[in-house]
Amino acid sequence: MRRRRRRGSRARRSPIRAKPATSLPCSWSPSRSRRRATAQLLEILERLREPVVIAQAEHSKKFSGRPLPLKDFEAAAFDQVYDLWSTLGRAYRRLLRNAIEDRSAELRGQEALLTQRAIDCVAELMLVHYRCRREVDADIWRDLHRLYHTAEQSGYVLRTVAAGRKAKSVSSTAEVYVRALLIHLAHPYGLGTRELAWARRWATMWAYKVDLSLAPEKDQGYAVDLSGSQPPTWVDSVSASPELRFLDVHNLRRSIRSRIKKLDEGQDPQTLGLGKDCVLPEAGRLLASLLRAWIESPASRQFTRRLVLGRTELTSGFESIHVALSGKLFRSASRHWDYSRRDAEQIHIYGAAAASAPHSTPGQAGFVSETWETLDESANGFRLRRKGAGERLNQLQLVALKPQGARSFILCEIRWLMIGIDRALTVGAQALPGLATAIAARPASPPTPEPYTQAFLLPGSASSPGALVLPSGWYQRGRELEMRVEEQSHRVRLTGLIQHGYDYDRVSFSSAS
Repeated sequence: MRRRRRRGSRARRSPIRAKPATSLPCSWSPSRSRRRATAQLLEILERLREPVVIAQAEHSKKFSGRPLPLKDFEAAAFDQVYDLWSTLGRAYRRLLRNAIEDRSAELRGQEALLTQRAIDCVAELMLVHYRCRREVDADIWRDLHRLYHTAEQSGYVLRTVAAGRKAKSVSSTAEVYVRALLIHLAHPYGLGTRELAWARRWATMWAYKVDLSLAPEKDQGYAVDLSGSQPPTWVDSVSASPELRFLDVHNLRRSIRSRIKKLDEGQDPQTLGLGKDCVLPEAGRLLASLLRAWIESPASRQFTRRLVLGRTELTSGFESIHVALSGKLFRSASRHWDYSRRDAEQIHIYGAAAASAPHSTPGQAGFVSETWETLDESANGFRLRRKGAGERLNQLQLVALKPQGARSFILCEIRWLMIGIDRALTVGAQALPGLATAIAARPASPPTPEPYTQAFLLPGSASSPGALVLPSGWYQRGRELEMRVEEQSHRVRLTGLIQHGYDYDRVSFSSAS
């Protein structure tokens, strides 16, 4: 019995003696495990990058080009895309820090790739802000400049790497950096969703044509401060410093002008490499706008803006704007024999009493206006800001403004809008030409005329003829309308579309009588 116990005791101890706790493979070390994990992390990030791009593109549709302020689910989608790009960018920057500061052997030779990927994440994060018209934080600009400066100091800023794991195209840190600068200079807060996508594509395509130098091409030019946290600004050569980089756009100028000339000659945008979805004349107008924004010096304003410490009333929607301009409730004022199908049904159901009821559109109680802070104004433009909740507004939307001290409302269009860091909504509005008159209009379609709806008449001048402002979708070339101005009826024919807005069409017309 004793022998058995001793053998059992030895049997229990034998595994410990056979494989002591210190018997590890001589080639293993914690640092080697970390290095292997670093290389694996880069591989994982590269594999995840393409699905991330696809996922954020689909998710961005929930908030791109939507009216501001965003709804809760739209703002939540923005936060999710923001977190996605931020997390991916932090991972690449962590590996870049290991490659440069710790000189990781597993990341040797990957510095150009890591910098290009990290700066691409920052550039995409900025694009997400533009898509929902949100101001880009200064910290994001600082990260962008620092990453470029790091690549420039290390000497691989122009080294090209594959744009993706399976992509045939190549890109460099300088190209991605220039792309971010060009998109900002394109005034993205005033571009629609489609135009912003075109601008991004062209900025990516032509970024290699822009050089960054210590001195401007001429006496002045757009420049960025690599030690700062601001976007590019127009700077003269006197202000040049070692941290400033000027954009040399000589080659870019020739490319854009050549394409504009060919578009004017009638060539297809796709044959010029602009994209399958590009159409005329919108593509030509955007190219001309980008030529001014990227190449030329900032144009002096026709009307000088002045700082105004005051308030401005703003109202939106055809019904409210019509009441604001006319000063009275809108009434269809149909003649006693002008009944629509809805009117006939009402008479059939409720009898003759329905026929004597006034014909009107919703909103007869008047109009509701909001009070905005006036930042500055000129003869035909306003920059306004609103803090707190209010009506949702969109780019190219029709509004009516009444500046402090003005006697009447002015018909305007929102040219651009942006949500600031402080969550305040800032808009830039431009007045439509002439003082608008509130009128009534309806299709001239006998024998069953439709009820009148709200419309506006813009007076003509020596430089431009008069125009009608109609609800969006009303314009059809050659369509005849019956227009009522101060109780007098006129028959007009629509001759052309001058401007297509978010909720209105500005059209030319001629007399049809």
